[in-house]
Amino acid sequence: MDPSKYPVEKLIHFVAGIIPGFVALLIFEQAAPGRFHWFVNLEFLGYRTKLGLILLAAFVVGYSMTNFLMMLAGAIGGAIGAVMEMRSASSYDVAPWRDPTWRTLVRKRLGAQSPKDTLPMSRQAYEWQIKMIELKAAEERVGAIASLEIERIDSYQQDAKWEQWYGHYQTIVLQRGSNDDFQSYVQTGLRINLQAAAVCVLISAVFVPKVRLWWCMLLSCFWLLSLLAEVYWGLKRYADKWLTLFDQIKYLSGE
Repeated sequence: MDPSKYPVEKLIHFVAGIIPGFVALLIFEQAAPGRFHWFVNLEFLGYRTKLGLILLAAFVVGYSMTNFLMMLAGAIGGAIGAVMEMRSASSYDVAPWRDPTWRTLVRKRLGAQSPKDTLPMSRQAYEWQIKMIELKAAEERVGAIASLEIERIDSYQQDAKWEQWYGHYQTIVLQRGSNDDFQSYVQTGLRINLQAAAVCVLISAVFVPKVRLWWCMLLSCFWLLSLLAEVYWGLKRYADKWLTLFDQIKYLSGE
């Protein structure tokens, strides 16, 4: 693959893994003084080779740290999301998958496969129709009640199908994200790697006293808090289905 054809923003996102790697190497030097001095003084290696090896080590360590942090955050978020109490379709008085604009766009996408554009029968409507049936002749009541029950069950089934499609597009929207432009992509790459570096510093501070500088702790705490805020917001968007309605409409509209 020709590197020149690879998007610049993705290259920056990839190379930014050097940041936490350098931080880890500097912490290692503080924990074991003289290691870098010994490496730099190796006579059989040229300075370019030494620089290349340092960059390679920083990249491998940093890239591994960043990916581990992302997987750990994803695993924790997935576990918390899985045990969250999810509300069923029938418990929503007003649900986002009943939004007329959203349904219209989904019907255009699904065509004949789309569920019926109906709403679940409310308890008040059901009880009112039962009262109307009770006014009919005895021989007509059984068939009318059976038809009403079929209609009620079907309305809930159709609503459940709409909810499933809403969950489908919610997953797509959450995976896509809303920051696809150059600047946002670069910012995301730098932010993730700075967060990984912050976690490395805070963990190392427990074992390496020289790392416990106030400005190191302050910056690390800031980036750690930003990471926790992102995880919290991601869980909130996953649990609160209303938060992705606008993004789904935007996605379905092709904007």
